[in-house]
Amino acid sequence: MSENSSAQKPQPEHKVQVQVVTTSGKFPERGFDEVAINQKVRVQLEIAAKKLHIADTNGWVAVVGDHEVSVDQSYRDNGLTGEVVIDYGPREGGGGCE
Repeated sequence: MSENSSAQKPQPEHKVQVQVVTTSGKFPERGFDEVAINQKVRVQLEIAAKKLHIADTNGWVAVVGDHEVSVDQSYRDNGLTGEVVIDYGPREGGGGCE
């Protein structure tokens, strides 16, 4: 019996909850999208850019917390689990003193 009940329970380690935050807004606007943990980060970023009407994301970086993530790797490969808020935007320039 325990086999059947465990098969019916969701397996949270196979999914992550993702929200993308840009200067143009958040996607989804409220809450999170559930995506496969083995999906490349780039997929959700492309969906967010399209939904937020962002034409050009060349040179943009994805940051979770204070760590830049590799968009061509999966959430798992980037060590991301649970609820993931991705800050997505142009790389900040390092202005110096003149």
